[in-house]
Amino acid sequence: MNPLHLSGWGVEVQASNSKSHAELMITDGRRNNNIGERYLFLPRRIEYDSIILENCTGHISLAALRWLSKHNIPVFFLDFDGSTISNILPPTPVKANIRAAQFQAANNHERKLTIARALVQAKIAKSLQVLEWLGERYDIEKELRLTKREAMKLSKASTVPQIRTVEGRVALHYWEALAKVLPEPLHFQGRMTTTHNNNASDPFNAALNYGYGFLKIQCRMAVNTVGLEPAVGFLHELSHYQTSESLVYDLEEPFRFLVDLSVIQAFETHELTPQDFIFTRDDYLYRIQWEGKMRLLGTLRETFNCGVSYKERRFKWDTVIEEKTTELARYLNGSTPELDFSKPAPILERQDTREVRERILCLSQCEAEKLCIGKSELHYLRRKAKSQQGFRIYGKVREKIAPSSLES
Repeated sequence: MNPLHLSGWGVEVQASNSKSHAELMITDGRRNNNIGERYLFLPRRIEYDSIILENCTGHISLAALRWLSKHNIPVFFLDFDGSTISNILPPTPVKANIRAAQFQAANNHERKLTIARALVQAKIAKSLQVLEWLGERYDIEKELRLTKREAMKLSKASTVPQIRTVEGRVALHYWEALAKVLPEPLHFQGRMTTTHNNNASDPFNAALNYGYGFLKIQCRMAVNTVGLEPAVGFLHELSHYQTSESLVYDLEEPFRFLVDLSVIQAFETHELTPQDFIFTRDDYLYRIQWEGKMRLLGTLRETFNCGVSYKERRFKWDTVIEEKTTELARYLNGSTPELDFSKPAPILERQDTREVRERILCLSQCEAEKLCIGKSELHYLRRKAKSQQGFRIYGKVREKIAPSSLES
């Protein structure tokens, strides 16, 4: 994931008409009377995979749209909360056989049920991994047990509504676990509200909404690249109006954990704090301020761009989304008999587990010297171990404080 994010006043996207070369010229928006950054790209030499225009003013020329279309770079218009207002996508591949198979599967109970189950099974599996990752530091044994108990009911679901019911009950315990471990100042009580789950009545939900907006962009790009119909889904109901994209919502489910991890880590490491949000009294919702958005976007980039092994290759997670969308298309047209969204599974490791924190706090100065840990370094580790803030330990230092080192 590598979007060029533009916002503020006076955004300009235009292309030159020079006969010798056609350059794309982009000017970011102004904020607080500061001139926005300027970019210049030659043909086939742009490193960004999309253009994000968020809550900004300015203009984009027809020549620039043609330039971006020729380079397969979509343009997304986002609202302040990360929701997509509109988009301009490159031409969709004409694959009538795949779309015909998609429509047939959506109207076939068994096929639809199989796909919906695969999507939810993957979402639950990765949600459990997130909880186990959290459990290495926090006491959420009860919530994890309840989540696993609800997850076991998925195999007995015989209709798509029953699958959605299992998904909802699993999500309830999942968000209860997060509510238990998140700091009190975030006021997080759960994902669902009495009106709608997208109402950001606390900073954590506001950050989740913004992150899910970028996940939706990645899924929408994958659907467009593969040539599927975005309005025809399997887990979510078929769209009855133009702006609803059921298949995009379906594909988000197995990858929501990427956003959850990013937001959790952003708050744990204090990349985001409650001070990065403003409370709007007109609608009683929280909004992320621009500086906080940029830090969160950096964390999202890091998470989506980290590598994972799959099919004897190394993929980034944004590439995995496109690969799994391609696998869905192959399943729909009968090229492959199986469908599994659970693979690849993420490898989640914590460096600041409860056990590690206890070992650091119990480590005496004499023992530290034997392990070649200096006084200042020990002071730093103790300070981090006492705090609620997440932290990382360099590999060599972690080896020194491993159980085998302490026992010796």
